[in-house]
Amino acid sequence: MDFKKRTDLIGKEGSITKHFSIVDAVEYPTGVDVRVADATGEEYWVSLDDIELEQ
Repeated sequence: MDFKKRTDLIGKEGSITKHFSIVDAVEYPTGVDVRVADATGEEYWVSLDDIELEQ
């Protein structure tokens, strides 16, 4: 397979929009962390401040 390494993209920043479900949550004096699961089954912790919840 032929490919070209895109070194011009390395170091760039952006955002990803995903749909997820919160599967766990903990509150610390500094804020709230939530464990989320996405559609592929991947689970990871993020700060509640870093996500936008649907109403």
